This record gives sequence, C-alpha cells and structure tokens, in this order.
Amino acid sequence: MVSVLAVVDSDSYLKWACTTLDRLPEGAGLTRSVAVVRSPLMPSADQVAAAVAGTAIGTPEPVGVAGLGRLLARRRPDVVLVAATGPVAEMIARVAVRSGPAPRPALVSGLPGIALPASATAVRYRRWTDAFVVHSRTEAVAYRDLFDAHGPGPRIVLTRLPFLADPTDDPGPVRRVVFAPQSLVPSDRADRVRVLDGLARVAAAGYEVLVKLRARAGERQTHNEAYPYDALWSDEHRDLGHPADAVTFVDGPMGEWLRPGTALVTVSSTAALESMALGLPTVLLDDFGVSETLLNEPFAGSGCLATLADVPELLARGGRRPDPGWLELNYLHGTPSELPAAIQDLAADRTAGRLEPREVAPVSWVRLLRTVARSAIPVDLARRFARRPA
Repeated sequence: MVSVLAVVDSDSYLKWACTTLDRLPEGAGLTRSVAVVRSPLMPSADQVAAAVAGTAIGTPEPVGVAGLGRLLARRRPDVVLVAATGPVAEMIARVAVRSGPAPRPALVSGLPGIALPASATAVRYRRWTDAFVVHSRTEAVAYRDLFDAHGPGPRIVLTRLPFLADPTDDPGPVRRVVFAPQSLVPSDRADRVRVLDGLARVAAAGYEVLVKLRARAGERQTHNEAYPYDALWSDEHRDLGHPADAVTFVDGPMGEWLRPGTALVTVSSTAALESMALGLPTVLLDDFGVSETLLNEPFAGSGCLATLADVPELLARGGRRPDPGWLELNYLHGTPSELPAAIQDLAADRTAGRLEPREVAPVSWVRLLRTVARSAIPVDLARRFARRPA
C-alpha cells in the first residue's frame, strides 16, 4: 500500500493537487488525501468545493503548522505532494522531513498551471524536492536546466495538466463567449477597463458574454487581483456606454462553463488549455503585446493569438484552432503520464531507505519565520498582514 498526502495552501494549488491525485490509477494499493495548511491564502469553502468538484478526493483537512507535524507523524505517508506557493512549500517540506522517525517521506512538488517562463525563484524554494512535476516538454527542458544549475537536480516528471478533459464530439456554432481573467495581467486598471469594453462590444455583436471570476469579493487567490473585473464593471459600465447586463459575471469550476457552443477568450489563463483540450474555439489576446511579463509568451506559436476587436469576426468564421505541432511540444502532448511510476518508485525508495537526507535550508530565515507565524495564528489575523505571495 502506497500513501500519498498532498499539502496545499491556496485555491489554484488545491485544484491542481486534487485533480492530480484523482488522475492517479485506482486499484494499485494507493491511498490519497489532502490537507490545507493555514495561511493568508487559505481557500474559502466555495473555493474548496470548486476545487474538489468532479474528483474522488474528499474535503481536505485544515491544519496549522503544529497540526501538520502531528498529521504527518500520525499518517506517515510514503509521498508528500507539496502543492503550495514557494515560502509555504518550503515550510511544509521542513515539517515533512522532521515530522517523525526515519525514513522520511518522499517529496514531490510542482506548479499548478502554465509554468513558463521557468521561474528561478520557484526552483530556489523547491531545491529539496525529490521529483518535480512538469506539464509540457518545453517545461521539462527549462526546469531541468534551472535545477541542474544548483547541483544535481530532482527527477523531472512529465504529465499533462490533470484538469484537461477529452474533446467534445461536436462543439457546435459559437453562441457564448467565456472570458477567463488572469490575476496578474494586464496589471493596469485602464487596460482592464479596455478588456471589459471590448467584451461588451462582443456581446453587442450577438454573443452571450460571461466573465468567469477566479474569486468573489473577500476570497483570497494564489495571486490577488488589484482590480477585479466585476468591481471595475460596476464602476465603469455607464461611462463606457454599456448596459449593466451586457456582461455577466459567474464563478465555480471552469468546466461548468466550457460547454458546446462556447468560445474561450483570455490574456494568458490556463483556462485556454482547458478550452483547447475540449476542441473549443480559443483566443489569446495580444492587444497588450506578447511577452514574459504578460505571461502569454508560451502561446506565441499556438496560432490562437488575436486582438479583442477581431473576436466577433473570428467567431463568425468558427474561431481559432491551435497548431498541432505547438500542442505536442507544449501542454496537450500525447506522452503517457510519468507520475504514477514516479510515485511507486519514490515510495519503494522510501521503504528501502534509499532517499537521501534533506535539510531543507531556508531561502530566507526571515521569510520562513514569517510564514510559520502566519500559519500558527488565525487566518483572518494573518490576512491583515499578508503580502503578495512569491
């Protein structure tokens, strides 16, 4: 029997962890569970429900830093999937390697969406990992190089993003446009208002337009939005000359909204990959350019870039479809997942005592102590002093 415990800190990592565990093969003597460590990023009850929807993973157990140590000592998992932002991931790893008698659990980590450009900061905070999960061939090369620059790197494990579904049989003519916000881009308020104005013009062309919010007011995200689209619309739609109901704001799992007859529009959200996987028309907006800063550079060769003003005409002609060569090199590749075998190998290494010792030296003692303190105090109080996560 192999036991895997995922420990998460935020909405996007929770969704990734639950769907990743859910995709592991059943009937192979595998137990799977999830715990949410207290932090300013801790997801709300609605975000938890959305993350576990459609999976066989039960409601995750909330724990503080001390409770996490007790949980790990009690369950003694073979593998800990560390699914959290950098400083919290480092804290979880330290607790995991110190939580009980040898042998320690194997440590697996990864990033929950499009992880390009490869992040040196992400690697520094995860130097301790035994295996690092990537979701494209391009990511595999980029992260192997970054880890190897710091010495012998972890096992790089290639799989697909676990929440990507199979194609629909008949996507049908487009009647509905779903816009997927990205928390960080565009960052300028005026640019976000420009997006809303463009979406309202798409609605005026005869399409139902939905903005699928990542969070409602008061809910935290892995990266918080400075200018939430629903608040901007409330403030600006009159000055833009659009009726209040031109654009509708919805929440819940993205899969609920990506149905036949739908097209997906975004600047750089991972939702674009969900849409492509379903075979739905997908548009990546290049109104603000294409760059690492805008997080849309990975889509440069996809064939799906266009301006917001072009969307109605594109949809009238059936929309954009991604380039097959780009799909194979990137996130919709056909390689079977390497994760099940990696989990079994790491569990066997733990049992046999072959895992190397891990000290998990902190990137910054000050940052680590701040992270531990925030996990030890009530969430509401921690959020009052929270900074944007790394």
